[in-house]
Amino acid sequence: MAFTVLTAMILSSCHKTTSPETNPASMDALKVPAGFNWESSRLINLTVGIDLLPANIGSLCRVSVYDMNPGKNGNLLIMGAAGYGSPFESVLRIPSTLKKIYLKAEDGTAFSMLDSVDVIETLNYTFAQTHLKNSTGTATDPDCSGATPAKTLSGNQTYTINNGTWYVTGNFTGTINFGSSGASINVCGTFHPQNVNNMGTGCFIAVTQGGTFQMDNTLVMGNGSRLTLFSNSHISLGGLNMNGTTPRIINYGADFVINSQFSPSGSLENYGSMVMNGGLNLNSSATLFVTTGSLSINGNFNLNTSVTNNGSIEVFGQFNLNSGTLYHNCKMIVHQDMNLNSGNITLNGAYLRETGSLQINSGATVLLKNNSMISTATYQQNTDVQGTGGRSEIKVSNSGSINGQYKVNGSIEMVTPSGMLSTGGTANFTNGAKLTKITTATNVIPVSTCNPEGIGGTPPPNDADADGVPDILDNYPTDPSRAFDNYYPSQSVYGTLAFEDLWPSKGDYDLNDLVVDYRFRVVTNSQNKVVDIKSNYYVRAAGAGYSNGFGFQIDGVLPGQVASVSGTSLKYSYISVASNGVENNQAKAVIIVFDNYNNVIHRAGVSGFYNTDPANPKGFGDTVRISIHLASPLALSVVGTPPYNPFLIKDMARAVEIHLADHPPTSLANTGLFGTGSDDSNPLTGRYYKTSGNLPWALSLPVKFDYTSEQIPIIQGYNHFAAWSQSSGTQYTDWYLNRTGYRNSSKIFQ
Repeated sequence: MAFTVLTAMILSSCHKTTSPETNPASMDALKVPAGFNWESSRLINLTVGIDLLPANIGSLCRVSVYDMNPGKNGNLLIMGAAGYGSPFESVLRIPSTLKKIYLKAEDGTAFSMLDSVDVIETLNYTFAQTHLKNSTGTATDPDCSGATPAKTLSGNQTYTINNGTWYVTGNFTGTINFGSSGASINVCGTFHPQNVNNMGTGCFIAVTQGGTFQMDNTLVMGNGSRLTLFSNSHISLGGLNMNGTTPRIINYGADFVINSQFSPSGSLENYGSMVMNGGLNLNSSATLFVTTGSLSINGNFNLNTSVTNNGSIEVFGQFNLNSGTLYHNCKMIVHQDMNLNSGNITLNGAYLRETGSLQINSGATVLLKNNSMISTATYQQNTDVQGTGGRSEIKVSNSGSINGQYKVNGSIEMVTPSGMLSTGGTANFTNGAKLTKITTATNVIPVSTCNPEGIGGTPPPNDADADGVPDILDNYPTDPSRAFDNYYPSQSVYGTLAFEDLWPSKGDYDLNDLVVDYRFRVVTNSQNKVVDIKSNYYVRAAGAGYSNGFGFQIDGVLPGQVASVSGTSLKYSYISVASNGVENNQAKAVIIVFDNYNNVIHRAGVSGFYNTDPANPKGFGDTVRISIHLASPLALSVVGTPPYNPFLIKDMARAVEIHLADHPPTSLANTGLFGTGSDDSNPLTGRYYKTSGNLPWALSLPVKFDYTSEQIPIIQGYNHFAAWSQSSGTQYTDWYLNRTGYRNSSKIFQ
């Protein structure tokens, strides 16, 4: 995982007035809620889809997450791969101060999209351009809660309804006459009328969730009328006439069946499922026809107006494009011949399957964009076909011909069984278009929700390691097992762990007995699985007389799932490690970074406390670089998030571990110390390393933390520490920053 925290990003945080509060006299006087975990960070579940990113539907893009606009010094939090139908999913640890993140998607062709989103616990985002694909649609369902006996339609009667809303809550088998405009019917039960008459301006029928509308006769809709099916509703009509130019149909239903030929006028929006058993004729009187759900046509489909398909269309007869326009953005299957006579058809990341013969005539304009695919048995082209964006595919499984001098132009690959055409040849392919055998296809378009067939050729030349990530987006372009570097807190900024080391007794709460700065680099592959975990550690202070060690446990990883560990500083025999570098006799993967902090520091000619007493000279430390290689890649959700589960080993006594609040000990810890001294741990409830007053023995900060000088409690150095802790971390989430009124500088070690 990767996250970045810089002071600059905290500008978006929320906090109270900067005037100092009256702090309690001591740490023991704090009133800290029992459930507070002392975290300065939080986890969010992130899902980012890029189904609609131009030029890359069918291959992998890179998703990057930033704390601010990357064009204005925003810092990278995490990155990973996403493709059509395969979103980037991750659990992120971010600072509690961060209220907004920036999402960026790149396709390797210099095209990118950027958007900002508010942070919530579960964040789902899809990069969209101008349309939705395979959306189930949403709507606010009406109901029959307003039904009264006087407004309820029932039995086999004839009703003339006027203004207001009428209701069907049970069964109705009579006749409806709309007597005036402004009358509506909410169907919550079974509406099976013999006839519905005079449905005109302001007359609405809404079939609510679970409702059924069935009529054997033809429903006639006039100007200004509306028919809406909401989720999980059903309708079956003997026929449907839409007269005039302003009737409107909106379908979110489970099934909408028309049992005769349908020639709609006005507008039709399908977000659910529709079946047309008599075929579909779309003429110029249809002002809007959009389908985002599924549409099944048992007959011919004749198109003479504009249609947008963001979902699935299946035609069991012929498809004839005459003078209309089809914007095709997902899936369409035609079981008889397809004739593109005139008009326009644009495929954008879409799949078009013709089981018989596809004929493109001279009056038609055909454009394939962004990894679209046409698959047909027989192909005949009598005009030019253009390809733009990511390479598209025309697959001809039987025979194909291009007549005269007409061209396949641009980013299109055509494949046939023999690599040849019955009429035409390579001279008909220009500006990057090419003709080859099906078995030697070079294009790669994977199977997806929109494309059930796909084409799998050799990788494109801009992906040297064939991992699906274009070289320009790949941190490891020649290594198929690695793709992305991710950092926490950032590529250039360290976080800090600060410990008290007298556990199970309380200390002085200067939280400087061991101060360790850390930074993680997590390497993931093109499937967003963790391959390596690399971390740097630097001991900045040690205000203790003990020779403390330090390590961390990766709670989601077993010891055998680690192939190797390198870089540790182990000089004393009390630590035993296996051949792969993890500690022996542990249920989970435990890495001991150093067994004595004195191994990795250099004092400035004095003994005693290290970089905590202003009267002593400052020393410096060595950076300990740990490299963990996993035996096989593991999902981010399994491995977890840095800094994982760090702990201090007290004075080289291996069984005495000090962890962050509510973080469990390792298998080698002496759990008999729980409940002794000032410790109030209760493993049965997941409570660890807290006092009865809910104080911790360690903190993790997502920045380089400025600790207090020796024997000065942290509460005296930071004016808002009390407000933060006593509010369970909801107030002053940025208490540790160097803002006006936040610190008593004389208490902070300089």
